[in-house]
Amino acid sequence: MIWILHSTGAGANRQLLDMASALDGQHEVKYVLDPPLRAVLDRLTPGAHRRIPARKREALSPPWPDLVLIGGGRSLVDALRIRHASGGQSRIVCLGRPGAPFHWVDCIITTPQYRLPEHPRVLHLEMPLNHADPNACAEAGSAWQDRFAHLPRPWYGVLLGGDSGSYRFTTAAAAELGRELDALTAAGGSVLITTSPRTPLGVLEAMLETIAAPHFCHRWQAGQSDNPLPGILGLADKFVVTADSASMLAEACSTGRPVAGFEPPLRWRARLAGRARRPVSQGAVTSELARWRANLVVRGCWVPTRDMGCIYRTLIDEDRICSVDALGQREHQHGFQRAPFNAAVARLRELIGQSAPGSR
Repeated sequence: MIWILHSTGAGANRQLLDMASALDGQHEVKYVLDPPLRAVLDRLTPGAHRRIPARKREALSPPWPDLVLIGGGRSLVDALRIRHASGGQSRIVCLGRPGAPFHWVDCIITTPQYRLPEHPRVLHLEMPLNHADPNACAEAGSAWQDRFAHLPRPWYGVLLGGDSGSYRFTTAAAAELGRELDALTAAGGSVLITTSPRTPLGVLEAMLETIAAPHFCHRWQAGQSDNPLPGILGLADKFVVTADSASMLAEACSTGRPVAGFEPPLRWRARLAGRARRPVSQGAVTSELARWRANLVVRGCWVPTRDMGCIYRTLIDEDRICSVDALGQREHQHGFQRAPFNAAVARLRELIGQSAPGSR
C-alpha cells in the first residue's frame, strides 16, 4: 500500500504517481496539504508529528501504508505523523528536498538543481522522473500527423518554458533563439513550437519575428483541451528545450531522440549564487568548507538555493544534450531514456523489500 501526499507541483505529483504505479500494489492520493504558514507552524511545534489533527483523521486512518511519497518538505510533518501512527512501519520517500534533517526520511530522490550533498539516504538522478508516455504520444501523434503534414521534415519540436528562480526569459533571448532556429533549419525542415504556463507575454512574438522557416505555433492557455505537446513529443525528429524547465528536458530526452538545450539569461541572484559557490581557495580549506556546508544541509540547518542551471550544465557536460547549433549534425540521442525512472523505482523496491517483476 502506497500513499501519495498531494502537493502543489503538478510535475512532482505526476512523478510520484508514476513511481507508485510502477510498483506492485495499491496506491492512493491523499489531499491533506496545509497552507505554507500552517506547515511552518507544525514544523516549529514540539510533538506535532506525534498526533494527526482532527481535520485530517478521516483521510489519514489505518490501515497504514508501507510507503509514503511526498513532493518536497511541505508535506513532511504529515508523513511523519503517518509513520508515527503506524509504529514505524511506513517508510517516507521525499522527491526533491525535505528542507529538514535527512534522517527524518528514509530516502530522498533528488536532481542537480537542489544541490544536495552525497549521503546514504540520497539518490542523485541526472534529471527529473518525468517521461513521455509512449502510448499516449503515439496516439496523439496519429491525431496531429495530418495537421503537421504540410511542413517539411525534419520536424524540430521547440518546447518553451519561461521565467524561473534561476532564469529570466527575456524577449531578447527569445529573438536569439529564433535566429538559432532559423539557422538550424536553413538546410531544410520546420519547427513545431509550443509555449507553457510560465512563458512570458511577448516572448513568442519576439521569437517568431526572427524565424523565416516554416513553423507551427501553439500558445498555451489554461483549460484548453487541444494541447499539441503530446503530439509534438510523438512526432518531432529532434527537440529544442529551454533550460529553465527540467521537466520538459526530461520528457524530450525520454523519447530517445536528439535534444538541444537553450539557456536563457541568468537572474542576477543566480549569478551571485554561482560566484558564491566557487571555491574560495585550493586545497584543504576548500575541502573543509565543502564538508561544513554539506554537514549543515544534512542536519537540516541550511537549504541550498535551487539552481536550474545545474541540470542544464550536467546534461551538456555528459553529452546527453547539445547546443542548438550542433543539433543539425546530431542523429542519435546520447541519452538514457528511462534510466533515472528505473533507478528510482529500484530504490523504492529495495526500501520496502519488494522483488522486481520476473525476479521472484
